[in-house]
Amino acid sequence: MVMPKTSYNDDEFNRLISPIVQNEEYQKTKFCTHHGLNRYDHMVRVAYYSYKITKILHLNYKETTKGAILHDFFFNEEENNKVVRLIEHPEMAYINASKYFDLSSLEEDIIKTHMFPIGKKVPKYLESWIVDLVDDIASIYEKSFMIKVNMKLSFNLIVMLLVMFRR
Repeated sequence: MVMPKTSYNDDEFNRLISPIVQNEEYQKTKFCTHHGLNRYDHMVRVAYYSYKITKILHLNYKETTKGAILHDFFFNEEENNKVVRLIEHPEMAYINASKYFDLSSLEEDIIKTHMFPIGKKVPKYLESWIVDLVDDIASIYEKSFMIKVNMKLSFNLIVMLLVMFRR
């Protein structure tokens, strides 16, 4: 099995996610927009930081990593109502993940509860709480990254216009 290329230089992490990220259906998440970036990178980011935290805390980091890498494994792009998608996507991700992978009760809980309190399902495990928090932090980071990119683009456009009109 070929190791996936991620920006995280951690062999154990890359070995843990390899069977999932190499799945043909999972690869399609690279083309799903998520917080202005792509869903694949978002899930890898959440999985990596969840892996690091749970490993440091001597928790079940292997199942946490698997649950985290699958937490947004859905393709409901046609749903225009963002509130509906926000609330319903954990269940869609669980259904999709369980089609392709065997899931433990911890992994299922991580996927189904990662949107608490919006999703209303309360996490049962400490690992699930960790993924929920890491997902929130990653989402804020990704959204702020897009704001920064858009601000930089806007600034460059203004400078360009000023230069053009100055002539």
